[in-house]
Amino acid sequence: MQLSLDLVPRSRSAQSKATAGRGRGGARKGAGRPRLPESESHRARPPVSPQVPQHLTLRMAEHVWNLRAERCFGPIRRAIGAVQREGFRVVHYTVQGNHLHLVVEAQDRAALVFGLRSLTVRIGRALNRVMQRRGRVLDGRPHVRALRTPTEVKNVLRYVLLNRSHHLPDAPWLDECSTAPWFDDWAALEVSRPPSGPPPPERVDRPARTWLLSVGYRRGRRARRR
Repeated sequence: MQLSLDLVPRSRSAQSKATAGRGRGGARKGAGRPRLPESESHRARPPVSPQVPQHLTLRMAEHVWNLRAERCFGPIRRAIGAVQREGFRVVHYTVQGNHLHLVVEAQDRAALVFGLRSLTVRIGRALNRVMQRRGRVLDGRPHVRALRTPTEVKNVLRYVLLNRSHHLPDAPWLDECSTAPWFDDWAALEVSRPPSGPPPPERVDRPARTWLLSVGYRRGRRARRR
């Protein structure tokens, strides 16, 4: 069977003749891979202050199982407890089906990077053991946002502690896969205390030390809904 000309490989001499007259190549305007906007993964992290809490978001890859199932939530909760140290503290968290939100305090940028790396490594290893597989678990780099004002902290606390109702409006009680069952200042967040649900597992969070997370959020204004 005769192959079409497009599928028949040509010799180097034939290719040279075919490309003759096209010039010598080199740098040309618009050549090469198009330049993309600077992504977060290549952007330098800003300085970290011990007085400023941080909001972390960790998203999982598509193949990762439901994080709220006990087989996954148990190892995640233990990983959070294991990374608590003097310079890095997880004060609040919520675990949803495919992502986590955490509110942390860090002594400086090095402590934040070390604590976050330790947490993601522990979570990755634990989930891979559960799923009996290897490879990446996180979907990209964790998102980090500094909370510099009482209003920012107040709104993030509302978002994190009530995140289950954000995804599931009919959720009947406080989310046991978060620190909401231990929070007792709902009036300051301008919400009525949701009813308690099943007994939460052993507590692994740490008390806040920054003014913003301890009492400062009470001075925050409620953001208007768009």
